[in-house]
Amino acid sequence: MQPLLAVDGLRKRYGSVTVTDDLSLQLAPGEALGVIGPNGAGKSTLFNLIAGGVRADAGRIHFAGVEVTGEPVHRRCRLGIGRSHQIPHPFVKMTVFENLLVGAAFGGGKDERGANEWCAQVLEMTGLMRKANVLAGSLTLLERKRLEMARALATRPSLLLLDEIAGGLTEAECHELVETIQGIHRGGTAIIWIEHIVHALLAVVGRLLVINFGSKLDEGEPQAVMANPRVQEIYLGMGGAAC
Repeated sequence: MQPLLAVDGLRKRYGSVTVTDDLSLQLAPGEALGVIGPNGAGKSTLFNLIAGGVRADAGRIHFAGVEVTGEPVHRRCRLGIGRSHQIPHPFVKMTVFENLLVGAAFGGGKDERGANEWCAQVLEMTGLMRKANVLAGSLTLLERKRLEMARALATRPSLLLLDEIAGGLTEAECHELVETIQGIHRGGTAIIWIEHIVHALLAVVGRLLVINFGSKLDEGEPQAVMANPRVQEIYLGMGGAAC
């Protein structure tokens, strides 16, 4: 089976600092991959490289059989790459529904009728239907996290990139969010999820990738990866919450 995403030998430097160092990975259609690593390991840079916000200094990215290494963000979005950001930045003076319409119309390329219908489905999927006509600026942190994910889903991605979407949530809120992500994955959307809350990841993903200093430290079945002494060592003292 052809991979949905193939990343080969990515390298990114900022001056003398190498933040991504010869990193490669593959993701099958509908697969869920978790990405972990200490702060500053290069995890968010990997997302920026995949989504197109940052250009790689070396390496190649193929998505759905198309090389997208040099393609801009909007082109990759139209091809099916959607992403959330670690810190939600909604259009605070627009309603939740209007925020989704922006994604569906401009990111997903839908006409008005198609955008309205799809955004209603996304509201149901992410538990935001009751907040559809509420200004985004009035939402709680959990609701903003849900909206951040919903805006990415509004572009109708075949690959959803989640960047520490569970950070800052209570244990109960984390469980709610995991259930939502499980539903999205069961619907066939491939997911790459960066997260420090490892127990949340293990409830969703079938494979873990560990990054340290921009390089791959380990990759494979989640329980086996977490049993790796080197992986355990880099997590000592991190004190990540569990859900």
